[in-house]
Amino acid sequence: MRFRIQRCYCVLIGSFLLCVKPASAQEIPDIARRIVGAIGAQERMLWVDGTANITRTLMVNGHPEVVDYSTTQAGVEAIVAHCKAAHINTLVVDVKPLAGLTLYDSRVAPRMQVWQGHPLPNFDILAAFVQAGHKAGLQVDADINILSEGHKYYQVGPAYAHPDWQSVTYTVDRGLIAPDGSRLPIYVEGEPSASNRAKVLPQDTMVLSQEAEAMVGLETTGSDLNRSSNASSNTAVGQQLNLVIDKDNRVTGFVDSALLGDNPLSAPDEGYLISATRASDQQWIGMHLTPGAIVRFDLQTPLVPIAQAANEKVACFVNPLNPDVRRYELAMVRDIASRYDIDGFVLDRCRYADFYNDFSDITRRAFEQYIGHPVAHWPEDIYRFSPHPGDPIIPGPLYSQWIRFRAQTIRDFAADVVRTVHAVKPGLPVGTYVGSWYPAYYPVGVNWGSPWTPLHYSWFPDGYPDTGYAELFTWVSTGCYYPIATEEEAIRQGKSRDLTVEGAARISRLALANGTLLYPGIYVPDYEGHPEEMIRALQAAARQGEGWMIFDLSYIDQFNWWPYLEEAYPADALPPERLPDILTAIRSARGALPPPNGGEIRQ
Repeated sequence: MRFRIQRCYCVLIGSFLLCVKPASAQEIPDIARRIVGAIGAQERMLWVDGTANITRTLMVNGHPEVVDYSTTQAGVEAIVAHCKAAHINTLVVDVKPLAGLTLYDSRVAPRMQVWQGHPLPNFDILAAFVQAGHKAGLQVDADINILSEGHKYYQVGPAYAHPDWQSVTYTVDRGLIAPDGSRLPIYVEGEPSASNRAKVLPQDTMVLSQEAEAMVGLETTGSDLNRSSNASSNTAVGQQLNLVIDKDNRVTGFVDSALLGDNPLSAPDEGYLISATRASDQQWIGMHLTPGAIVRFDLQTPLVPIAQAANEKVACFVNPLNPDVRRYELAMVRDIASRYDIDGFVLDRCRYADFYNDFSDITRRAFEQYIGHPVAHWPEDIYRFSPHPGDPIIPGPLYSQWIRFRAQTIRDFAADVVRTVHAVKPGLPVGTYVGSWYPAYYPVGVNWGSPWTPLHYSWFPDGYPDTGYAELFTWVSTGCYYPIATEEEAIRQGKSRDLTVEGAARISRLALANGTLLYPGIYVPDYEGHPEEMIRALQAAARQGEGWMIFDLSYIDQFNWWPYLEEAYPADALPPERLPDILTAIRSARGALPPPNGGEIRQ
């Protein structure tokens, strides 16, 4: 069988190379998808989020009752049966959620015993999924949130037991200083600070008397690339007070949003508009400021452990350069790979929390070794925050080297994980999940593209493509989390074609450059009430990649969309990673072609 498939590769590659034309500046040869498609393989992956599927709420005798779900044998078997009927071929089972507590019988990490007050049965979900999934002919991959070791809502996880493991955050504490010296804490959107403070609104923001649409952040959908121009305000008097300050830091007035009527309010040129919704902040303004008063701003930038940092709300990230963290994570990887008959190993949150992490002493020493000399001013020589609220950060002389260093750090860590897996089970597929917004993903310290990528952006430091880690993995799933399925539909709506499932998957394909298999992912709630759009999104993902990924099981269950998947996919398909030597064939074909446009697409 292996010989016949390899011979098929040779025929397909030979035919492909004969007919391929030199790639233009905006495309690359579509080698992976053509070879996989010609063989008839397609990835159909369903993500089983760890905590979202622990329980289900059912109506029992007219009353809601919380029951165990993925933590029971019956629940696992029901999930597998649904997947089998819908011809899903791979389950990615999240067995170490971001809290750092496991849902399997770990010999390394602590077990999750309670979730949101609900006691969990002593049940190994990984063993159960492997047994039931294999019986049904499904692949079962184990996923861990590898660099998140705590849940900040509940203050649980190994990061709390080992506070020295935590990443260190470069934070901002801004204040508005009144003439009498009193200080009002303020917040600038996107900065590492407490977001419940009085907010400095962006220059292009207009405050209205009616409520505007809320936007979803980068962590979930990448929507901050598609920024709203309106600030949300409320109609009731006293719920939002807006402080107007001109370019000379003079208070020109206070305006309650409810009194605006049809007249929008915006900041003066080079001035500020500060919105206060907390009663205490409004009282401070009334007590310490009058029209005509001259104010000033102050700025402090403490370095604090992530558990104390207000900007990261949920996950308590640990430092990948901490030797104790590295030993712990690799021991967990080795334990899973050696004791479970899994079909693949998957990494999630193999990254930094954000651009403001990690500024620990360990990382400083590693960075100094990387650049070959001490950092005179830490962290200001990397970047500093502007004293003027709302202005962008100010890059320092080491800024570009820092971007490359962080990407190289994550690449090296990922390489250690893959080596650890393969030391136990040679050839076991290893995949990873990342956000699809490649040009905006560098703040979390990850270059998930290939060194062969034709993409090039203005912020690329010298040698940045070489930090790309695509070739480490068997596959990469990129979260193409947008409510519009196709580029054609976006054009009809007058929106960016890049902010679609198809467009994001296309950019993903360019970034990966045939270095690995691409499984674009969709976010089911983006299509709530419109199951046919979800199917169109899956089809759009498959047009650019070698299959698709659905996030996540809980929403398919909640919306009862199994029948739509069963109708759309009535036959089985082979997961591409099961094809022997498929990546060798793809990369061999790529190596026979010249890079497009001399190796760069400039964006």
